[in-house]
Amino acid sequence: MQTLFLILFAILSLIALVASLIFVRGLFPVRVEQVRQTLENNWKRSFWIGLLNTILITIFILGLGSLADSAPIFFIPAFGIYSAFLIGILFGLAAFVNYLGSQLFPDQPQVKKEIRAGAVFLLASLLPVVGWFLLFPYGISLAVGAVVITLFQNRQNRKNQSLAD
Repeated sequence: MQTLFLILFAILSLIALVASLIFVRGLFPVRVEQVRQTLENNWKRSFWIGLLNTILITIFILGLGSLADSAPIFFIPAFGIYSAFLIGILFGLAAFVNYLGSQLFPDQPQVKKEIRAGAVFLLASLLPVVGWFLLFPYGISLAVGAVVITLFQNRQNRKNQSLAD
């Protein structure tokens, strides 16, 4: 009985994550498209920047969490920083799944592409050892790196426009 609940929970989690990625793309189509373009144009750079940011933010959050054992006020910035990081991952994964869907299923409608690509990515990430330690961290690093690059490009573009005016 417990195995049945575990399988049901895994299936519902898969459906919920794919739905949330499609929901983010539907709510913020311009931002997700910008991240997707960055992902396409700066694939290697996105990976390395995302890997570095993921490692540094994780170390920082673990440090704040250890400080929060003696002073619980540190939980507030740790929660805020980690929430922003997770929102960035959601935007990046929505763009990654969008890109993956266009590569794997070019003749399908947009939503079907993303449902299938999200399922492929998540199921491949469940593959023992290779999925856990290579595919999923690779996808997360790509997602985070593309979001960071896009944010800094947008900031630079706004700065250049204000200087030109």
